[in-house]
Amino acid sequence: MTGDADYLAIAICSAVISLTLWVTFAASRRAKSADGFFAAGRSISSWQNGFAIAGEFISAGSFLGTTGLIFSKGVDGTVILFTSVISFLPVLFLLAEKMRNLGKYTLADVLVFRTESRNVRVVVALSTITTGTFVLLAQLVAAGVLLESVSGIPFWLSVIVAGSLMGIYVFVGGMLATTWVQVIKSSILSVLALIVCFGILAQFGFSFPKVLGDATDNAVAGEAILSPGLIFGETSAINLVSYALAFALGTAGMAHILIRFFTVPEAQTARRSLGWTVALCSMFYLIVIVMGFGAAALLGPNGTDLVGPGGNLAAPVLVTELGGGIGTTGGSIALALVAAVAFASIIAVVAGVVISAAGTFARDVWPTLTRKEPVEHLDVEDRNREENAQARIARYGAVAFSVIAIGLTMLIGDDTNITFFMGMAFMVAGSAHLPALVLSLNWRRFNSTGAVWGVLTGLVSTVVSLMFTEALWMGSGPAPLTIQLPVIFTMPLGLAACVIGSLVAEKRRGRGVHDDEKFAEMLVRAETGIGAEVAGAH
Repeated sequence: MTGDADYLAIAICSAVISLTLWVTFAASRRAKSADGFFAAGRSISSWQNGFAIAGEFISAGSFLGTTGLIFSKGVDGTVILFTSVISFLPVLFLLAEKMRNLGKYTLADVLVFRTESRNVRVVVALSTITTGTFVLLAQLVAAGVLLESVSGIPFWLSVIVAGSLMGIYVFVGGMLATTWVQVIKSSILSVLALIVCFGILAQFGFSFPKVLGDATDNAVAGEAILSPGLIFGETSAINLVSYALAFALGTAGMAHILIRFFTVPEAQTARRSLGWTVALCSMFYLIVIVMGFGAAALLGPNGTDLVGPGGNLAAPVLVTELGGGIGTTGGSIALALVAAVAFASIIAVVAGVVISAAGTFARDVWPTLTRKEPVEHLDVEDRNREENAQARIARYGAVAFSVIAIGLTMLIGDDTNITFFMGMAFMVAGSAHLPALVLSLNWRRFNSTGAVWGVLTGLVSTVVSLMFTEALWMGSGPAPLTIQLPVIFTMPLGLAACVIGSLVAEKRRGRGVHDDEKFAEMLVRAETGIGAEVAGAH
């Protein structure tokens, strides 16, 4: 970029950041209590929550990473988009309303409803933080690459800027601020994506088949861009199924997605939220497909040198070309606008992940480390006092997580496609969290031992298996596993561990009347909402 374009990009990014910071400080007045900080006072409407959940998906992973995958790998790169839309079905039918009625602030709050076990809180916290770390790495890599490419700011400084902002959002404004930042960025990014889509189709007479035709002529992979196999290779069937399962089922275990159902006033609103989410995501993902193939058609073989080693700059390079090309005023303005909105998108997503991780640390880890009595065992006054103290701890935890994420991002650098990091996060969530959540809500014999065994098995098997895939294999020769995201093996392991652990514990200790009473209480509350947290409760 030219010097003037650098200043333009910085100015537009600064304007967007200023808007989000204003929203954050405006929300700070309502984030003083635990209920305000963790759950936005349970005051979020269905469309607001739907836009916020969609904002978690309409992120750098889809806008930048997936556009880059489609540009270089064709139809294989679209798998994440279709499976992401499907992924809301398990959330809708299995979790959304029950989560809202049972939970309080974190994923562990749901799993300990029946067990009241410290061990469950600790292992779920470990798994939640691991999942959040993968998401943070994906988004911060995108932030660093983006700012470096459009403004000339070094990668390391770009990462520090992004990491610092996400800490500020959470520290000052809590869940309410992160929700509104998500709503704002989802709205702006959707409008911008529509404009870009219109610009691409206008180049080809509004004929998508012509876009695909030119893509096959100009893409490095040629006609193979329209055939499966460029990502999944010779083991395409099992690789494709496992990859799709990671995204289709992983959503139902992502803590920073699920905690958004705690922000709405009642369970029906949680269900309606997903209607808004599906509509917005479906529209955006169709546009991303047009952008990916449009980039292949318009940038040609030389585009590979421009989009970076991980392909993460395909979208910015594409909009620059649509605006008139590198060095032109129109190209510079188009690039600056997209970069500013994409940067805001990244910050919004990481803020949501950070508040999830910080809340998990404050509610699930800190009380265990300090040997404090669980809040479930306290009277109302002491419980409110303890939860407000946890909100203060979470604020400082957000700062700590931001610093750690910045350091890890600098270590991994900028040459990995960020979509793969997101896949790793979804794989952990689907293998470690989803089996335990589903069994906890539906199986009478499920207990704390089953939860601990299942979550730990899902987490460990995921991390270990990923070390033997091509992306993380450090040994000599080809990687032992040709499957990129082997969730097809790790999810059944997590489910089996939940069942076996529960049966072993029941055989050792027997099943008491209290266990059946707690299960019955859970069913009534999950289905009716009787006893659930209400808007404005403290």
